[in-house]
Parts: sequence; C-alpha cells; structure tokens
Amino acid sequence: MIFYNSQLITDTDSATLFCVQNAIDFNQYDDHYSGIYLHLFNLIEKAINEKENVTGLIEDYLEIPYSGSTNPEDLTAFIFYSDRMNNALATLRTRWGNYDSTIEENTLTTASDITKQEAIQRYSYTSLRSYLEALTTIELD
Repeated sequence: MIFYNSQLITDTDSATLFCVQNAIDFNQYDDHYSGIYLHLFNLIEKAINEKENVTGLIEDYLEIPYSGSTNPEDLTAFIFYSDRMNNALATLRTRWGNYDSTIEENTLTTASDITKQEAIQRYSYTSLRSYLEALTTIELD
C-alpha cells in the first residue's frame, strides 16, 4: 500500500518526498520518518543498479560536495541528514503536529492540491533524480 494522507501530502513535491510504501497507514511522525529513510535508500540502490552517477546527482541538486563512499548506506545518510532534507522533514513534522485523525479523508476538500490517485502515480514514477529535484523545490511550511 502507498501511504497517502491529504493533510500531510499537500502538493506534488511533498507527494514525491513523503509518499512511501508501507503495509499499514502511519499513525505518527517517527514511523513515517523511518519509511521515508527506507524509500530513499531503495531509490539510491535502484539508481546505482541503473548505473546513475549518484554522487553527481547529489552534488548537482543539493549543491554541496560529496566525498564519501559510494555504498548506499552512506549515500542515504548523506542525503537524509542534509539541510534540505532536514527542512523538508521539519515541514512534515509540523504537518503531523497539526494532523487531525478524527477527520475522515474523504471529507477533506481543500487540504491538498494533489489527489490520492495523482500522488500514487507520482510515487510510481519517482526516481532518485526526481526525488532530489523535489527536495530542492518543495515549498516549506
């Protein structure tokens, strides 16, 4: 199942960054945070397997030099703990803080500019390149 919640995922960039595959809906920020880390790790592994220049993508999109190892664990940690990712995660943390679980998803009309179907479709096409691009263009709360 692809996790989507219109109170947390409000536009295409947040759909790219915060939609993750999980067996059940997340009930708290910390679980969602862990899911995002695993999703990023999987994107990096896929990019490496497809012979992408992951270091080049990091340096181009995050605009910071990377001189660490090329193993997926180190690359994931570098991106995940970067300033841009921390800012995006702070936005998500704020949204979780404002999240109202008593509101039924199908009753919300203006919380999100992206539908569940659009978010799922965007998730299915997410690559490391599109993930890093969204990380540089997301509007922070």
